[in-house]
Amino acid sequence: MKNYTSLEKMSKKAQREYHKRQRKDWGGMSPVTRCPDNPKAYNRAKEKHENRNGIHAF
Repeated sequence: MKNYTSLEKMSKKAQREYHKRQRKDWGGMSPVTRCPDNPKAYNRAKEKHENRNGIHAF
């Protein structure tokens, strides 16, 4: 069984290794694709969809 050593008592090298392991993985997802779309931005596909379905955005 490993003994627990607090971060303050660890060497700088061990602290860097600990923090490196903490931020290693995003769990299989890309953080870039998780951003929501800007609702104020012009969306050409939305305009086409509304025109095809007869919905008028006045």
